[in-house]
Amino acid sequence: MTTQNLATADTPRRARLLTKGDGRAFLVPAVVAVALLVTEGLAQAVTPSIRLDDWPFLVPAGTSGVQSAVAHGLTEGRWLNTAWWQAVGQYGTPTTAALMYTAGYALLVAGLWRSLHRAGIRPAPLVDALLGLAVFASAVWVQLLYWPGTLTPSVLVAAAGAWTLPWAARTPIGLGVWLLLTEVAAVLTYPPVGVVLVLFAVVLLRDARWRGVLVLLAGWVAAFAVGVGVAYTLNWFAFGDFGIKIAAWRHPNPLASLSALQVNASRYVHATLSLWAGRWWATVVGAVAVVVGWRDPAIRARLERLLVALAVVVTMDAAQTLVTGIATEARGQLWTWLAAVLPVALLLDGRRVLHVGLPRGRWLPVNQIGAAALAVLAVGGVLAWRADVGEHQATRAQYAAIAADATRVRPDGGYPVVVVYQAPTERLTRAGNIAAGTLRFAVRQADGGTIPGWCTPVECRELAARSHSPAHGWVFDLGRVGSLPDVVGVVVPPPPTWI
Repeated sequence: MTTQNLATADTPRRARLLTKGDGRAFLVPAVVAVALLVTEGLAQAVTPSIRLDDWPFLVPAGTSGVQSAVAHGLTEGRWLNTAWWQAVGQYGTPTTAALMYTAGYALLVAGLWRSLHRAGIRPAPLVDALLGLAVFASAVWVQLLYWPGTLTPSVLVAAAGAWTLPWAARTPIGLGVWLLLTEVAAVLTYPPVGVVLVLFAVVLLRDARWRGVLVLLAGWVAAFAVGVGVAYTLNWFAFGDFGIKIAAWRHPNPLASLSALQVNASRYVHATLSLWAGRWWATVVGAVAVVVGWRDPAIRARLERLLVALAVVVTMDAAQTLVTGIATEARGQLWTWLAAVLPVALLLDGRRVLHVGLPRGRWLPVNQIGAAALAVLAVGGVLAWRADVGEHQATRAQYAAIAADATRVRPDGGYPVVVVYQAPTERLTRAGNIAAGTLRFAVRQADGGTIPGWCTPVECRELAARSHSPAHGWVFDLGRVGSLPDVVGVVVPPPPTWI
């Protein structure tokens, strides 16, 4: 595999000519800024909704009611996240974490978009703006915004990988080093971001021989194994266990028998069908792009490489579920959005002359089909972001209002003792636990760091009875207990639909 095989089609001189004076330098930041506004991403950055299990990476060690961030290394192996918490995360706030995550994501999108330009995908400015918006508005990635304390290192790793990819791809050695470093860092922060980077690398190597692409994919699998080995080794030094202890809530089912294989296969099929059904419109757009692109020999060559890369990713995902029984949640399948965006992007090369026949002898250029498909993805992605962020922001606002009401200073200047009640049928469920924990942390933020405890049996009975009245609200004054200040009871609302 030679350097020529790895280089992109645009020479440095041609890349400079394409960039100079065409306004692209202003288009990228402008589109990213608009995307932050129209997707409500900026609202999430400024007033973040924080998921319950992100709090260990937002507070100092020893904080009451919070599991140690270091303990997550044993169950997840994301040691760079722990290092980030040690150096940065524990000294910030949810807002500073969300702002850093958003800045990192904006840099990532700009870097990925730049890689597409270096791969020769440079449509007219209006279509290019749609391309950038479609890359930004991933209907999958939006589901990760609510863990900024945990996942900021992963988005920074991905952004660094995206920006260094075109430089690394100039030589086989450079690409190999890039692949090893970025994939190991991805495993130690959030493995799905490594999949995103390798797919863009395949697209960037537009004229590489098949051997070069296959070596790239094999190298990615090997680098993933190295990353897992590093995580295992760090767990061995820290906990005396060479491996990862999968948390019980993930419902692991190790491949130890034929029946286990059947169960795990069923889990994978169910998760896959649910995943694609949830974004059926993106699935349809991606399938149409593959069919249209296959008709153009020039696009077909690049499309085949992308499809092989996606097949490797699917195989890795399936193998994980078959071996461990763990089906990756939808928010971890970041590559599924790219399975639609990247085939559409390949249609945008304006040099294509092939036309797709329509009824009554009409013809439509392939790049126009690509632009129309891109518009569907961009609009659909923006709507998905607005819906997801909107639901989380509505819950955040509701919980913040409840917390503010419960922690108001009393007329005598005293501070209330807050206790929490939740219906027993909800408290026993995963969604109920998440809702209750999220509300308790909202109260903690409102009163300066004290996590409220659960109500006593007597208090629980009173709160259960009072919460059943019409228009009851969620906060109740329970009076005074001896010399203690007022006791306020908070009833946890039913879990929101997004959990």
